[in-house]
Amino acid sequence: MTIRPIYLISVTPPNDPGIIHLPILETKWLRPPIDLTRCDGIILTSKNGIEALERIDPAWKTLPVLCVGKATKRRAEELGSEVLALSDGYGDGLYDIIRTHYAQKRWLYARPKVIASDFAQRLRENGIEIEEAIVYETLCRAEKITENIADNAVLIFTSPSALECFIGRFDFSPAQEIVVIGRTTQKSLLGRHAHVAPEPTVASCIALAKQLAKESP
Repeated sequence: MTIRPIYLISVTPPNDPGIIHLPILETKWLRPPIDLTRCDGIILTSKNGIEALERIDPAWKTLPVLCVGKATKRRAEELGSEVLALSDGYGDGLYDIIRTHYAQKRWLYARPKVIASDFAQRLRENGIEIEEAIVYETLCRAEKITENIADNAVLIFTSPSALECFIGRFDFSPAQEIVVIGRTTQKSLLGRHAHVAPEPTVASCIALAKQLAKESP
């Protein structure tokens, strides 16, 4: 039985040598002015937010953080930051956590240029103080990809930006399977079926993709 090839469409390559990485995205680090004295905590929705803050002001680690995803939480703790809570539901999860437990705090949202959730605006509308700082931008570099992707491949997308960049360069084959890291990315597929990973992690996506790769066609 021939195992179908698996492609990871993301910024960071996988640790698994059996996965083909398509470096379709690049990260541009930005340096907006940030005044940490104006906030009581920081919202981090990815490890890129952490790496960007490290470049801007390493003192960010003195403030407690809210994290989306286990990888973000792990990186924040490695650098010595106190993680107040972990959300696996991205915008909706953060909205509920902050409204329920941390509505009196002033927050800094260290965010990408393009976001997939309006949770920060919804919280402000409910009287919660949130400042937003655009600390990085994800750039599409699809023109660099010259590889012919197999018609029976399993494709892993870890963000809406990865999916949108891919669609601008490639067409899906009917036999291809799609794995997404979460519901937010799934919504960007505009009706095409996708398998949502059991957990919003790259490792969970890869495990699911390997199961699908063993199946026909």
